[in-house]
Amino acid sequence: MPTPFTVWGLRILCAAGIVLVCVLVKSGTPALAFSIVWGPNGLFLAAYLRGALQLPRFLEPVKPIEPVLYRWAGVGLVKRVVETPHWPMLNGFDPPPRLRNRREFLDRTELTAKGAEICHAWTFVVALLVALFCLAIGRQSLAFWILGLNLLFNGYPVMLQRTHRWRIQKVRANA
Repeated sequence: MPTPFTVWGLRILCAAGIVLVCVLVKSGTPALAFSIVWGPNGLFLAAYLRGALQLPRFLEPVKPIEPVLYRWAGVGLVKRVVETPHWPMLNGFDPPPRLRNRREFLDRTELTAKGAEICHAWTFVVALLVALFCLAIGRQSLAFWILGLNLLFNGYPVMLQRTHRWRIQKVRANA
């Protein structure tokens, strides 16, 4: 289990990376774009935990072609990053507990996948609208930073969670 020192070290490294990018491009635009792309996730998580957000019915089932398309888009790299024990702790969450049986594991995995998918999808939509607004008012640089970071920090996680849910559907269908 990672120590609190390791977790804070990773957080400081992430913040330093954002500062470095801002220094390299001589602008605060990447930091602003990052805050627009990442910031609303916490609000949507709180709404989801209270039961205020759900997936629309047409997004509940995952189509068989989706995981194939997501793999082509490079979701495997994102998976390698977020499946480490450091990831939940980096975001302020405790690592998941050991579960007693397969059904409990599948239920918890599906619940967390849906929650992450909902939060990232809503944040993706909000950030996309902000990017379109920035394009409309002539702030192309900010809009492109938002679009790029939005795809990385919200688009890929949605695809990853849908891939997880597809696997869960397959396991439950074979059980």
